[in-house]
Amino acid sequence: MKTKNIFIGTAALLVIITFSSFAQGRQDGFRELFRKSPETRAQVLTMAMKNKLAMDEAQAEKALQLNLKYAKLSQPYLKGEGVAMENTAELLALNQKRSAELKAILSPEQIKKAEDIRGKWINRLETILAHLKENNF
Repeated sequence: MKTKNIFIGTAALLVIITFSSFAQGRQDGFRELFRKSPETRAQVLTMAMKNKLAMDEAQAEKALQLNLKYAKLSQPYLKGEGVAMENTAELLALNQKRSAELKAILSPEQIKKAEDIRGKWINRLETILAHLKENNF
């Protein structure tokens, strides 16, 4: 199971990098977001979490501090044009630590909702990867 999660996470990261390199419009905005400061990335992520998970102000503030901590830790890996393959494991490990700490902030209902959202994203990414593979991309 852990190997599958690492594979899916790595594949997801590669899909994001691939699309951010080739796509225009909305994807350019996504790529630019990752070039922004850790503070900007943390604020955007926290805002999305607050909206999707119906966080209260106290939870949102704790999540912002947590997201900022990990955005700063991941900043060295995100410099330049993309994420090098050798850095994906470190980034996945940071994300797993952030997720574990985040669970202490969220209610059981919010954790379930976050896991459901994550599951939907994984399904989307698996579909994209399958489509890319079918088209020899």
